[in-house]
Amino acid sequence: MREKLSMLVEMQDLDDKLRDLRESKTGLEKLEAQNASELEILDGMLSQQSERIEETRSFVAEKQGDIEDKRQDLSRSRSRLSGITSQRELTAVNKELEAARKGIQSSTEELAKLEAELEGAEADFATKTGQRKAIEVAMGGAVKSQQAGITELESHAGEFHGRRSQIRELLERPLVGRYDRVSKGRGGQAVSDVGTVGRCAGCNMQVPPQVFIRLQRMATLEACAHCQRMLVYRAGLGGDAPTLRTGDEIEEEHKES
Repeated sequence: MREKLSMLVEMQDLDDKLRDLRESKTGLEKLEAQNASELEILDGMLSQQSERIEETRSFVAEKQGDIEDKRQDLSRSRSRLSGITSQRELTAVNKELEAARKGIQSSTEELAKLEAELEGAEADFATKTGQRKAIEVAMGGAVKSQQAGITELESHAGEFHGRRSQIRELLERPLVGRYDRVSKGRGGQAVSDVGTVGRCAGCNMQVPPQVFIRLQRMATLEACAHCQRMLVYRAGLGGDAPTLRTGDEIEEEHKES
């Protein structure tokens, strides 16, 4: 029975590894899709911000052109001063000069605000662009790490499948069928360790003392009364994996004992 229990434990471990491989592949696909979606959102935000920056640059250029035009108007008004022949003309030119100076002052103040806004927007854009690159690098690292784990599991997948098939051939068909039924109904976990305190690791329920004693003796195959998982006392199964023999050979030995 000890060998049979050891094989059940090993088959469960192999199933766990193969399930981990499948789930890791699915998780990697989801991670890559999620990363692509998040980067697309970030790129969209940066694109919108870039458009606003270009718009602000255009406003700055327009305001600079407006100031230059006003300065030229001021220069032309000043040049007329030397040809003034009447008080009326002087008054009119002075009004033009005052209006031009006020216009230049107002436009210069507006330009300063636009330039400050542009400077802040460009700095923020540079910061967010850097953050976006850092996020992409971090995402790439996470993907590579997960890919490395998958590659490691895949390198042993053939060995896992081969060993699993061997164990299934050596165990009795009714026992393999029972394992499959429990595994299907319990999310792939057909075998559960009771640890050193006699508690089913699958459902966390305490097993009866008499059952725990039998599990420690490893003379019978017990099931959890609550979740129906096959119970094992892993602490007593230590050592090297047993030499595999047919289920009939193991059963015959058990009868003789």
